[in-house]
Amino acid sequence: MQVGEKKFEMKTDGFLPRHRAIECFHQKGNKLFGIKFKISPVIFQKKINFSEYREYIFPLSYLMDSGLLSKVKTSSSFEERVSILTEYFEKIIDQYSGSLKPIEIVSQILAHCENNRDFITPVEDFAKQYNISSRTLQRYFETATSISTKTAIQIMRIRKATEHLAVDPDTFNSADYGYYDHSHFYKHLKSFLQKNTLKKLQPHLRLLEKLHGR
Repeated sequence: MQVGEKKFEMKTDGFLPRHRAIECFHQKGNKLFGIKFKISPVIFQKKINFSEYREYIFPLSYLMDSGLLSKVKTSSSFEERVSILTEYFEKIIDQYSGSLKPIEIVSQILAHCENNRDFITPVEDFAKQYNISSRTLQRYFETATSISTKTAIQIMRIRKATEHLAVDPDTFNSADYGYYDHSHFYKHLKSFLQKNTLKKLQPHLRLLEKLHGR
């Protein structure tokens, strides 16, 4: 597994900091099962500052019960794993619902940005909506997601835009994601790609250049 430019040998479970570019180098016999969260429900149970989980891949035993992890690993099917973890995380969410205002604020802002494709509202405006300072909002985001408010929103922006481009290029319009033009989108995309990834994606980037030239 590679996070950014650093490679890690994965022999067991791990927590992946998704704000970095991640690549998986598969081998015959690999069995992978993963869950993606914008905000992990684990934060409700433990006093965690996810800004401390940024540069490496950490064992999940730091964050989750070892018995649960063992149960998931020994499950006989994908559906059984999904059922076990869904029940586990839903219990946490129900138990702590409404108890942590900072997490609610972060979750609401991310949901707003995703659902409305709003990636250009200034951080200061979001802070005013919740009657808090920009610095306080920044702290909320770093604790919940490990990264700043602006970075979290911009990562969501580029992921949503590139997903749209890959799935339905004929309807893709960079302006829908707040970009001035295709050149602006192209520059933003390159800023999120690592050097090694850029080399592998040259054919796709040349396609984007042609798109920009249309």
